[in-house]
Amino acid sequence: MAERPRRRAAPSAAQTRLKELEARLAQLEDHLKALRAETAGSVGAARVKLRRVERRAAGHISRAQRTLKQSLDSISRTLATSRESVGDRASRLTRAVRAGVRAGSLAYRRSRG
Repeated sequence: MAERPRRRAAPSAAQTRLKELEARLAQLEDHLKALRAETAGSVGAARVKLRRVERRAAGHISRAQRTLKQSLDSISRTLATSRESVGDRASRLTRAVRAGVRAGSLAYRRSRG
């Protein structure tokens, strides 16, 4: 029998937003590359002005990269904390179920004996 393909969960709003930010950042980096190429071919006042624009754009891009990295780091820390919390709760629940099963079988044996 053929297996059905598993359906993926829909991406969260945060994942979608991060993908959009990464795409926009890639676009900005491409524009900066084109600006640098144009600056290299310019002379005089145009070159000075293009250099200023280039530096300003590079600053914006580096800030956006830092912010994106900080956001990803924050999300990673949150996921790790959440994973640990879920693991702890699952462990407690497993111990509680085992204790309940033992208590139930002990009570059953006492009532039969």
